[in-house]
Amino acid sequence: MRHAAYLGRMKLIVMAAAVVLSGCASAPWADPRVEEYQAEINRLNAQLAAETAERQRITRAAARREETLRRQLDAMKSIERGILEREDRIRTETR
Repeated sequence: MRHAAYLGRMKLIVMAAAVVLSGCASAPWADPRVEEYQAEINRLNAQLAAETAERQRITRAAARREETLRRQLDAMKSIERGILEREDRIRTETR
């Protein structure tokens, strides 16, 4: 499964490079068939944009989740400190 995903990513990278290079294909030595590939290039551009947006969305969601967990941990630590302080006061009052 990972191997297939890796190959898919590599294929996408190669095609993205082809997209970038196709923008430089205005020289007279450029392949005249570039126009034939324009639909595929556009499709790959759209796929790359969609995958980039999805990766950014996932990254933002993970950051929000991490911040939520950090706040929960801080709240739990505060509660623990309160309990320890109260226990300490009770011990010193009983002495």
